[in-house]
Amino acid sequence: MDNVLSLFQENKHFLIPVFMFSTIILIGLLSYYFSKKNRMLREFKKTRKKSINSIKRNEYAKIIGKAKHVGEPLVAPLSGRKCVYYHVVVEVKGDKSWRKIIDDAKSQDFFISAASEMAIVKTSNLRADSKYIHLVKDFSKNSGFRKDAPENLEAYLKKHGKKSTGLFGVNKQMRYREGVVEIDENIAVKGMAEWESLSEPIKGYSYSKILTLTGTKKQKLLVTDEPKALLRVNVL
Repeated sequence: MDNVLSLFQENKHFLIPVFMFSTIILIGLLSYYFSKKNRMLREFKKTRKKSINSIKRNEYAKIIGKAKHVGEPLVAPLSGRKCVYYHVVVEVKGDKSWRKIIDDAKSQDFFISAASEMAIVKTSNLRADSKYIHLVKDFSKNSGFRKDAPENLEAYLKKHGKKSTGLFGVNKQMRYREGVVEIDENIAVKGMAEWESLSEPIKGYSYSKILTLTGTKKQKLLVTDEPKALLRVNVL
């Protein structure tokens, strides 16, 4: 034991930085592995996608297909794209880091269509802890010194009680990111399955019942357009 302590004392100037660096790397790897996005991707990987009509009641099932609107689609506030879900994040640059000032998400129930079959994805009335929607932020803008925010961004900020200028009308350094589930976009969905009778027919759909996907706190409704979740696999 004395020899070990003596060795440590002799090499502590080398060992302590190595230990600290290793700890930082380990924390980074664990944070990456257990991030919401990667946990979601692992959950999708557990299940092979199935044809919609082969999915059974109470099955935690995965569908890959195109998003279709049920009623009037939403309009994404920054890009103006028609969609069934959007998520906007606005950040302002502080002295040392970026600070989030708007985190705005809106969704509606929508169809997912695959191989001439169709299901309904119910997102609108789900509790936050019963769903996880992760989208690639494929639309981004920034404003700041010598770059005024466009009118639509100013209108969006005003709607949320914010503005792009500070004292004496000086532009704040801001960045805006938006992700959407666009109409006819390929997406992956995983949720708890239920079959519901239709009270009235749906155009282009010839069955009297339709599959619905929803989520619970334990088995969340997952929706994403991440390319890794959209990899083609054999259909069961």
